[in-house]
Amino acid sequence: MSNFHIEEFTNYKVFLYGFSDEDNAVEASIHFKLSNAMGILKFCKGEVPGNYVEMKGNNKVLNLHFRANRYPHFIDILRNEKPLFFYYNKDTNVGFITTSDEPVGEGPDDRSH
Repeated sequence: MSNFHIEEFTNYKVFLYGFSDEDNAVEASIHFKLSNAMGILKFCKGEVPGNYVEMKGNNKVLNLHFRANRYPHFIDILRNEKPLFFYYNKDTNVGFITTSDEPVGEGPDDRSH
């Protein structure tokens, strides 16, 4: 059994939550359906909790937490890059999304979109 999950994804869903008085509330989340799990990026105000894996029924959920001000950077990558991959290390609870190797100087006129 591998200690990490890395998988290309092609679709995502965004949730923007209403105003909350809680100091550590999740303000937005981005969800990715993976082959055998769900990946969720949660953007928090205040203290950022650690990442973790949980089971919801028979489904594994990989939860990643970031500061709320990082949300626009993730949306920019989702809108403008492909292919994209979701990565989660089960030993260290480190996770992120990443591109594949990109040509130098590709710029915004990438014809592969």
